[in-house]
Amino acid sequence: MEQIDRLTEELLQAILDSSIYREYAEQEERLSSDPELLVRVNRFRADNFLMQQENPQDLFAVSEIIAERSSELRKIPEANAYLEAELAMNKLMQRICCRLFEGIDYNVPEEIN
Repeated sequence: MEQIDRLTEELLQAILDSSIYREYAEQEERLSSDPELLVRVNRFRADNFLMQQENPQDLFAVSEIIAERSSELRKIPEANAYLEAELAMNKLMQRICCRLFEGIDYNVPEEIN
């Protein structure tokens, strides 16, 4: 277990030292300098997350609203830069998690009733 803990810390440090994370942190700091825009972006992110986790009755309508809000935010350079950096960070974390699950014989059920 000690080796796993040490290597986990090394992986964490490698992520924190990566250009992807540094860009994300920089864009987050820039976005934080505009509290109103930060609230708008965070509201969009929360709504987008909830839409992906839940099954809204009218998924098409909700998707259209999210897409419209995304389009509006993407026109603002600071918001767009942050959302792009966040997407890159999410992809990095997904690659790491997928690689761990691919490399371990760990039975995950495909469907839960």
